[in-house]
Parts: sequence; C-alpha cells; structure tokens
Amino acid sequence: MRRYTDRVRVTHTPEAAAHTETKYFVGDARVQPLVSAADGLEIALVRFAAGARTYLHTHHVPQVLHCTEGRGILASHGQQNLVEPGDVVYVPAGEEHWHGATAGSHFVHLSIRPPGETTWTKLDPLR
Repeated sequence: MRRYTDRVRVTHTPEAAAHTETKYFVGDARVQPLVSAADGLEIALVRFAAGARTYLHTHHVPQVLHCTEGRGILASHGQQNLVEPGDVVYVPAGEEHWHGATAGSHFVHLSIRPPGETTWTKLDPLR
C-alpha cells in the first residue's frame, strides 16, 4: 500500500473505550472520544439510552452533531427539533442548548467541534 504522508493517522477505537458519563448527563450516556483537542478538533461518539440527555450547556465554539442512530432531540430556548439518522445539526457558539434521546428510542450522534470551553449547568432541561 502506498503511503502518501506521515501526518495521516488511522486509529481503531473500540466501543469498549467508551466511558459512562454522569457529570454532564441525565440518564445513561456513554462517550467514546475519537479525536482529541490536541489534534485541533474534538470528535466524540455519544450514545444515549432512551430518555437520556445532556444538561443545558453552552459551547464557546460552534458544534456540529451528525446523527447516526435512533431518534433524538436537539433543543434551545423556544426551539425543539426531532432528529434522526442522517440529520446534521449546527449549533452556533454561545447558543445554550441540550440534546439527547427521545423517551422511546436510544440515540447516537457524532459531536464535532474545535477545541474550546463549554459552560455546563446542572439544569435538567425537562424538569
């Protein structure tokens, strides 16, 4: 196989590398980091059990969510969107929002964003 550059890197990240996250989520959610901020871009696969969701939060950088499985919700103040596999969501920097699975389905998305801070609340958006 021909090698084009020394900078391209292929890694295998097994699902077992995912960790259960409780600090930023309501319900069962697993986060599987794929690319780290040290590489200039953060990409993570996030798996939500039915009804699980993030707390309200705000990224100081834009975020793109690529929905891959199940049915989910992406919501900000006054706007709630049902999302499904194939949907791509753009969340601008500074937009307080939450995302997670519907009550009747699991939900999986890729989170893609440049490195930057996130301000988390401990507010459950559905309470």
